[in-house]
Amino acid sequence: MAAGSGVLLAKRNRPLLISGYRDEHTQTQFGILVMNADGKAMADFPVPHRVHTADLYPFTERTLVSSREPGASLRSFDFDGRSVAELSPPANMHFEGHSVFSADGKTLFTTASNYREGLGYILAADADTLTLQGIWPTRGTGPHELLLWDDHIYIANTGVRTHPDSNRKALNIDSMQSTLVKISSRTGELLHQWHSPLQALSARHLDRLANGDLLVGCQYQLKTDRPPCVTLATESSNTLRSLEAENQWFNWNMQGYTSSVRAFPASSRHAGEVLISNPRGHSLSHWQESGKVFTGTSPMSYAKGIAIEGNHAWITAGAGELWRWENGTIQPLRTSVKEGIWWENHLHSRLIT
Repeated sequence: MAAGSGVLLAKRNRPLLISGYRDEHTQTQFGILVMNADGKAMADFPVPHRVHTADLYPFTERTLVSSREPGASLRSFDFDGRSVAELSPPANMHFEGHSVFSADGKTLFTTASNYREGLGYILAADADTLTLQGIWPTRGTGPHELLLWDDHIYIANTGVRTHPDSNRKALNIDSMQSTLVKISSRTGELLHQWHSPLQALSARHLDRLANGDLLVGCQYQLKTDRPPCVTLATESSNTLRSLEAENQWFNWNMQGYTSSVRAFPASSRHAGEVLISNPRGHSLSHWQESGKVFTGTSPMSYAKGIAIEGNHAWITAGAGELWRWENGTIQPLRTSVKEGIWWENHLHSRLIT
C-alpha cells in the first residue's frame, strides 16, 4: 500500500469505521468512506454500484463492499480505492447486501437469492481472492443479514421475493413467510428455525445478545397496521417473540420498520444493552436487560448505521452526520463527515491493532 494511505494514519488500538454513501444530488454516484473514531475521513473512493454494507477485513488493510443491485458483484478494494478481488453473482442470482468473515478471516459468507427459484442461498468464498467455494440453501426466501457465532450461521430470511425485471419490488407480500434460521458454517446443515409471529412481518437485521439470545429487527410489509417490529429468538422456541414497548406510541412511530440492530458485547460494561436505528421514524431506540426491555428513544433524523466497539457506539444519520453514544448519552460528533452525501443503511467498525 502506498505510503500515506488512510489506514496508516489511523491510531493503533482504536477503531476504524466504514460505510457506503451516495451523492445527495445525483443519487447515481456511490462511494465508500473510512473514518477514524473522531469521524475524520481516512479513505474516500468511488464504487460502481449502490452500497448496502461495507466492512473492513479483519487482518489486512482492505475493504469489502456488498450491494443489492441486480448484477452487482461482491468486491474488495484497498484503501486507495483500487479493486483487489471480485465475485460475480452465479447464474440467476443476485446478492442481498450482507456478508460476514469467519473467525480466522479466511472465509467469507454472503447472502444471495436465486430470483428464478425464489429461494435463498449462502455463498462461501475465499476471503482473499473471493473465489467461490460452496453454496448452501437458507431454507427460505430473500435472505438478508447473517451472523456468525462459533460454528453457526444465523440468517434472517425476509420472505420477500424480488426479481431484477421488477426493480426489487416485493412480489409476494400476501403469501410471504419470514424465518430466522441457524445452520452449520461447516456443512450448511439446518440446526434450528424460527418463524415470524406475523405473516407479513419480515425479519431483516439481527445481533447476538450478551446472554446468547438473538434480537431481530423486522419490517412490516403491509400498511394496514403498525405492529411491534422488534423480536426475540431463544433456543427454546420455534417462533420469534414480539417485544412490546410500554410507550403506546412507540410502535406507531417506528412505522413498522427497523434498520440496524447492534448489541454491546458480553465484554462491555454495557453488556445486555442494544441500540436500534429507525430512519423512517427518525429515532434511535435503546433497549436493555439483555435487549428485551425498551427504555426510550432519542430523536435522530434518518438514523442509519450503528457500529459498536467495547463501551462506545457510533451512528450515521442523514446527510453525512456522525453521532457518538457514550454511557447513555448521544451527541453529534460531526454534522457532516463529507458534504453532499447521503449515508447508506449500515456502519461497520474494526479495531486496528
